[in-house]
Amino acid sequence: LPALPRPATMEQPRGFVEPHSDRAGNPTSPAQAGRLQINGLEGSPLDHRYTFESFIVGPANRMAHAGAVQVAETVFAESRGFNPLFLHSSVGHGKTHLLHAIAWEVRRRTPHAKVLYLTAERFRFTFVEALRAQDAMAFKDRFRSIDMLLIDDLEFMTGEKTELEFDHIINMLLDSGRQLVVASARPPAQLTRLNDRMRSRLQRGLVTEIGAMDRDLRVRV
Repeated sequence: LPALPRPATMEQPRGFVEPHSDRAGNPTSPAQAGRLQINGLEGSPLDHRYTFESFIVGPANRMAHAGAVQVAETVFAESRGFNPLFLHSSVGHGKTHLLHAIAWEVRRRTPHAKVLYLTAERFRFTFVEALRAQDAMAFKDRFRSIDMLLIDDLEFMTGEKTELEFDHIINMLLDSGRQLVVASARPPAQLTRLNDRMRSRLQRGLVTEIGAMDRDLRVRV
C-alpha cells in the first residue's frame, strides 16, 4: 500500500545499518530504508515509510492490521498477542508494509529490542554463505537471543537444507517464547515444501488473509 514519508525528525534506532539496495537489488537512499543488525546477522531493508500511521485500514485488511498492532504492543507483555502471526495475501496488498510497521513500532517502544526482519531469500542466502564457511552451527546460535523474527515471502524458502535449518530455528524460537511474524503469498496449509509439523505450528497463532481492496479503500489509498 502507498505510504506517507516518514518524518525527518525521527531518529534511527540502535543497530540500524544503511543498505545498498532493496529486496529487488535496486539502490535505496538512507532516507528510504535501513537494516537492523543482530548478533552479526544483517537483516533485509526496512522502509521508514511503512509504519502503522501510514497504513490505510479498510475491510480487506482490518483483521491483519489489528493483529499486527497487538503483536507490536504486547511482544514483551505477560499477556502476549498472537504467536506466531501469519499474514498472507496476493502481491501488493500490504503484508510487507505491516511487517515493517511491526518492526519499527517494537523498536520505537523498546529501543534495545532485538528485532530481525528477513526475506526468505535473504535467510537462504545467509545460510548458504554460512555453509560455505563451515559456520552453520554459529549461524543458528545467532538467532538464540533474538526477541522477534519477521520472515517475509516465506513461499520462496526453498532448498532441502535451508528448509530444515528454518524448521530448527523456528522451533527453537517458539519453544523459548520468542515472537514470530510471517508473511507469505499463501496460507500455511498450502506451503507444501514445509513439513506437516511446521505447517501445523505456523497455524497455532493467528492466520489472517489480506483481501483485495474494495473501491472505497482504493480511493483512500
